[in-house]
Amino acid sequence: MDARPTYQQLEDKIAELSDRIHQQINLENQYRNLVDSTSDSLYLVDEDGRYLFMNQNHARRLGRPREKIAGLSYLDFHSPEQYKHFAAKIKTVFETGISIRDEHSSERDNRYFLRTFSPVRDPRDAKRIVAVSVVSKDITDRRQTEEALKRSEEKYRQLIEHSSEAIFILNQGRFSYANPRTGQMLGHAQDELPLISFLNLVIAEDREMVFDRQKAILEGDHSTTTYNFRIVNRDDATIWVETNSVFILWEKQPSTLNFMRDITRQKRTETRLLQAQKMESIGTLAGGIAHDFNNLLMGIQGHTSLALLNQDKSDPNFEHLKTIESLVASGANLTKQLLGFARGGKYEVKRVDLNALITKTSDTIGRTRKDISIHRQLEKNLWTTDVDQGQIEQVLLNLLVNASQAMPGGGELYLETQNIVLDESRFKPVARRKGPFVKISVTDTGIGMDEKTKDRIFEPFFTTREMGRGTGLGLASAYGIIKNHSGFINVYSEKGQGTTFNIYLPASIRKGTQDSLPDAETEPETAVFDETILIIDDEAMILNVATDMLKTLGYRILTANNGPAAIELYRQQMNRIDLIILDMIMPDMSGSEVFDELKRINPRIKILLSSGYSLNSQAAQILDRGCDGFIQKPFTLRDISRQMREILGNKTKASPQLPLPIILDARQEDGL
Repeated sequence: MDARPTYQQLEDKIAELSDRIHQQINLENQYRNLVDSTSDSLYLVDEDGRYLFMNQNHARRLGRPREKIAGLSYLDFHSPEQYKHFAAKIKTVFETGISIRDEHSSERDNRYFLRTFSPVRDPRDAKRIVAVSVVSKDITDRRQTEEALKRSEEKYRQLIEHSSEAIFILNQGRFSYANPRTGQMLGHAQDELPLISFLNLVIAEDREMVFDRQKAILEGDHSTTTYNFRIVNRDDATIWVETNSVFILWEKQPSTLNFMRDITRQKRTETRLLQAQKMESIGTLAGGIAHDFNNLLMGIQGHTSLALLNQDKSDPNFEHLKTIESLVASGANLTKQLLGFARGGKYEVKRVDLNALITKTSDTIGRTRKDISIHRQLEKNLWTTDVDQGQIEQVLLNLLVNASQAMPGGGELYLETQNIVLDESRFKPVARRKGPFVKISVTDTGIGMDEKTKDRIFEPFFTTREMGRGTGLGLASAYGIIKNHSGFINVYSEKGQGTTFNIYLPASIRKGTQDSLPDAETEPETAVFDETILIIDDEAMILNVATDMLKTLGYRILTANNGPAAIELYRQQMNRIDLIILDMIMPDMSGSEVFDELKRINPRIKILLSSGYSLNSQAAQILDRGCDGFIQKPFTLRDISRQMREILGNKTKASPQLPLPIILDARQEDGL
């Protein structure tokens, strides 16, 4: 039997083989089309870097048709330096059989590529590597995006790291991130912050509030993101901060992003301004109380003086009356301090040698406290100042007494004077003006003060001494006196570290020599004169006691309880009247208005001002408009007699044609 295939069988076999070949060709074409259609560059190279195959995209990148690249190598299209790196990658793959990656840039078109080098093995021997396939992916857009992102990140990193605000992230109450300013503000190194609980830095009084705010923000409440509180840094210094907190996710954890700035200076300025406003309000009250109290003392003083006139020294009541008079004087000194605090005015302004005044006052302390060493550093050519010497002496005495009492076991007392010039920004909240000032510093090495005490030392009636050892008016009056001289006073103190008071007084711009310190004055004796006085006051008590006092001295008295009545009475009886006593503040028509009307009636009229206040700016203006003197209530018979005779002279009766002197009660209006 013949086993050879038939012709038909051969044809069928040939047809089957032809189909397989076509299928293989179609499959290869599909693979080639697939390889050529990708946006990546695909190519095969041998161990020497010669191209064995490449897709159409890589051929386009090389700028030649594929059929003209056969036999060429990587070196034919790239620089020796690039080929060196390429050959090193090829060698590594051939030696290790492991795929590797790298990134490189094209010198041709300045683009970036990610290349993957993979081994191609012999199908008949898997251990044998016959070529390396390279897939090169264009990552220019991604690289540019990444670089832009890096530049953006660097920009914001610079902003955050060089920010003047502390910027930090809190996660579960601890620092997850903090910029350098945070560490500087808190006094801790950057690597220490993650170990610290933020709430532990907040002072106890504010801790609950800060905890509630942080909790509310984490729970989605955005109504209270900005808040102020106090923290304690590593040096145990308390600082005020303003913090703005917002909710963020940090490493997939709910957290708060916080922006914190130091507002300690701002808070201190606000505190000083509030303190000044508070002192102004208290001063208004104190001034009103002092004025009314002086009017009461005037009544007591007047009736006591009248009683003493007819009292024999051997009478048992004589000493009681003298004691009452002494107590009235003490009360007057007390109200004088209140008026000093209330800025009730300067009594007598003149040019004074402050160095001499400081030396004189401190010598007094030195004689009474031998255990205190006094050190003076007084500027030789100290600028002159126009001040009320008695009031400034009172200020210095108060400060020196306080300093000595702060050193019960002895210590060091330092007194310094200095010429300084204040600019517009320094001490702006408290200084009324810029320019030349004289600075007086009083420093002791005593027990010092805490913050709470410092905040209240200028308040009237506040004292740290035990009951009966002080009125609490010394520093309050010092504050008012210095402020009334257009100056200011501040204090620096720490518990156990002593205290420094600094006084700033405007330097004088007037020409002339400074006045010497006055000696104690001697009071003239009272005398009796036969003249007519018109007393104008809306308070019946003042009218009654003044009438009785002046009648005792021999004067004839007329009275009026309001301005219009007084003016009408003066028009009718001006030829009879030798003196007028006028209250400054009265209903319907003020004392100042009455004064102006009287001056219109008689331009040559003489005026003596009298008030429960000290000589304030309004009274000083009236003096400049024609008054001849000032006396403060309460006054004695001797005081009023002496002042009246200085104006009236020693004549027993003034000429009817001449204007007659007026005593004007100058109540303070400005600021009270």
